[in-house]
Amino acid sequence: MKHNDKDLEKIYQDVFADAVEYMHDYEVQAVAATYMAIAMRLYKTHLDEEEYKAMIQTVMDTEVKPYGEPKLH
Repeated sequence: MKHNDKDLEKIYQDVFADAVEYMHDYEVQAVAATYMAIAMRLYKTHLDEEEYKAMIQTVMDTEVKPYGEPKLH
């Protein structure tokens, strides 16, 4: 199923809002690690081995910017 940019932005904002809420009770690293673990299992479940390896390489090669203020902790 292919989603448009509006759908992807909506789910991103919803999940991010949940993460911010979790950070009120848990350390940022714990929240991030949990989301990462969930993401890795979803990818592993739905991609074949070569697609999974390619996705991991893309993650490793992609630079990201940190969120701005306020600090998320």
